[in-house]
Amino acid sequence: PAKCHEAKNYIIVDEIVDKLYGDLVLQELNKGGIETYKIVVPADAVDESGNPSAERHKTLQVFSDCADQILQSGITKTSAIISLGGGVVNNLAGFLASSLYRGITLVHITTSSMGMFDAAIDFKQAVNHPLGKNLLGSYYPATNIIMDPEVLETLSKRHILNGVSEALKHALCQSMHLTRAIVDPLAKDLHQALRDPE
Repeated sequence: PAKCHEAKNYIIVDEIVDKLYGDLVLQELNKGGIETYKIVVPADAVDESGNPSAERHKTLQVFSDCADQILQSGITKTSAIISLGGGVVNNLAGFLASSLYRGITLVHITTSSMGMFDAAIDFKQAVNHPLGKNLLGSYYPATNIIMDPEVLETLSKRHILNGVSEALKHALCQSMHLTRAIVDPLAKDLHQALRDPE
């Protein structure tokens, strides 16, 4: 948003997505005259399912570490938090944006199917607590959401299916037509349906 162009802005990205897109996005924003800094949060190259994940790091400690870096570097009420990543980073950045100055601009650049079908488009922002998942958070909408389906090509089948399951959940609640539009291509050829941008 234009109001953020004169302020310090912060990209929140995990270690996995940072290697793919972090420097590119940071450089392009700065090249465009938008003062932007990057904060990289931990991620696991392999989790218990055998897939990359940042879920284990969606904690109050990581939230606090990010807030410390941002507050020490400086922000204003017109600063933006920009999430660059999947659902975990979308949630973490959303909770940061809702908490700093009681709410600053939130922009999601989501890179996962879960982010595209759920985390980036809903208002639920949260981190996990030792007593349960998503217990600390807020309801806070993003001002802008950017989705590029081409980034899904970097995802494992499991991560693509995570997003498809979210889309199916919404479809089952809303429309038989939408449900069929999701299920029929998957039933016909799962591999092709998961890789076909159409």
